[in-house]
Amino acid sequence: MRQSSCLRTAYESCNNVRLGYSNYQSRILPQDLINELPEACIAEIFRHVENPEDRQSCASVCWRWANVLVSQRPNFWGPFSVHQAVHPCLHLSNVYDVKLAAAVVDICTRDVVTDLDLHCAPCGAVVDGVPRLTDSAIRFVTSACRNLKSVCLVDCVSLTDKAARIIASNCPALENLVMLQSSISDDGLSQVAKQRRNLKFLHIEGCLSITEASLRALVQYAKRLESLTLGSCPQIGQDAILSLLMNQPYLDKLELKGMMTGESHINFARQSSALHQLCLFRQLSSLILVKCPGLRNLGMLNFARIHFRLLRHLVIDDCRGVTELGLKWLLGNAMNPAKLKTIKLVRFLFFTYKAAIEVMSLISSTIESMIMDSCDFGMMMPHYLDEAVACECPKLKVISMEHCERTMELFLLWVNMVCRGLKELRLVGFPARGQASHMELILSGILHSNGITKVELQSYHLTDRHVCIVAQSCQGALQELILGECPNIRGNFVVRLRESCPNLIKLTFNHIQISDVQIRILMLVGFHQLEEFSLMECPLITDRLLAILHASTLPNLKRINLSGCPNVTQEAVAIYQRRWEIEY
Repeated sequence: MRQSSCLRTAYESCNNVRLGYSNYQSRILPQDLINELPEACIAEIFRHVENPEDRQSCASVCWRWANVLVSQRPNFWGPFSVHQAVHPCLHLSNVYDVKLAAAVVDICTRDVVTDLDLHCAPCGAVVDGVPRLTDSAIRFVTSACRNLKSVCLVDCVSLTDKAARIIASNCPALENLVMLQSSISDDGLSQVAKQRRNLKFLHIEGCLSITEASLRALVQYAKRLESLTLGSCPQIGQDAILSLLMNQPYLDKLELKGMMTGESHINFARQSSALHQLCLFRQLSSLILVKCPGLRNLGMLNFARIHFRLLRHLVIDDCRGVTELGLKWLLGNAMNPAKLKTIKLVRFLFFTYKAAIEVMSLISSTIESMIMDSCDFGMMMPHYLDEAVACECPKLKVISMEHCERTMELFLLWVNMVCRGLKELRLVGFPARGQASHMELILSGILHSNGITKVELQSYHLTDRHVCIVAQSCQGALQELILGECPNIRGNFVVRLRESCPNLIKLTFNHIQISDVQIRILMLVGFHQLEEFSLMECPLITDRLLAILHASTLPNLKRINLSGCPNVTQEAVAIYQRRWEIEY
């Protein structure tokens, strides 16, 4: 047993074999005398296996040996050193039985492990008809690590309901369960809900065998459930989700991906008394709807009827059946006045500009962050802004617009009128000069009227002129400037930026045409507050840059990013590595 080279060779040979449950068990030879011994004797033999790699090799032979090894105390092979730190998360990718068994045996203090994260190969869960990760492996790891609070299983399609029952039985502290692309059905999930009453976070996605019975079990048993994510579970219909929401008042976050299929047949009039009794306690604060093709405006009305009084965060991502009418029903319910703090709309089509402003006005008094990605107007008329629906947004701090070139000018015109406390502005994609004649004036007005501290700009159409407008309009309030993927910015803005923005803390020039000489001009008087400077993928930057920064007045500079700069050498970076943290 002391011949580590032989054991290591055996272990390596095992790793070169396609492994599965039956292969793992079959390694016990018919005349293997050692397995006829009592487990105490086998454990005494293993005491002489001092090399951890050898013990992993032994664990790869069969489940009996793995169980004997994992059942021993941490000091079985000698005193345990406090310097042998154990990470609380056991994460394995491309996992199979032998690999998991060896990893568990290698952990000295298994009580410290609280998170189990297992990823099977997407196309390799079963090889030659034999599963690579089996229910026995789940029994082994959950029996060894008894304090698991979080279990994540990704692409583990070979696991059955038995694995779910094992998790329910062996993980008394379980709070978080994630199953992505799993074969586990209602029977397994219902057992988890029934036995693990402290379950708080549940993420089920791509589980084709999960039906509405699982949601009923969650309503009945998982009273402390706070966050639920359902994705691509075709056997769960719209009514089951609405029923869950009505009967699970303590749910804080609901995320639906590819759900809300079928028509709703719930009679809200019959359930109005129960709804009124529960609405005062309903705590849903985050509603996230992603690519729900069956969701229509009527579905949004059904959501509104449930009365989410504490709803603070709303995401509607690529739900083509929802229009501004559905948003008005959800946000403009007189019995449920909207108090949203953040709203994110992705691939959302407003019928008119006026309709978009009317929706925003419904949440104007409480909104703090607006994120719009690839949004558009069906009809651009009217071009003017009706002041009657333009309510001030006193709490709005963050505006982010990405790929909204057609709507950006009109939307920012509204922002310029209603916002006076804006702190962050992010514009990815910018209309061409001929498409937005007043864009520069509007941008200048927003920056001048608000104490904006962070600006991020990314677009092919941005030029040095736009950067000069930003620098001059911010009036010294700017602390973070991010310019990325702007090939038409040539660095001719440096004098204006140096003079107008002395309080910069983070400065990012990624993939722009700026040179060492222009950086030297920019740093002529220094930046006393600057902590981070990024110049990723800037082709004109050379080794001279580091010498320029070394000679400049930058007392707080800590990090420099020069990734992807072809003319910067490792030798130059090594010279200044002690002064700054340089990513190269």
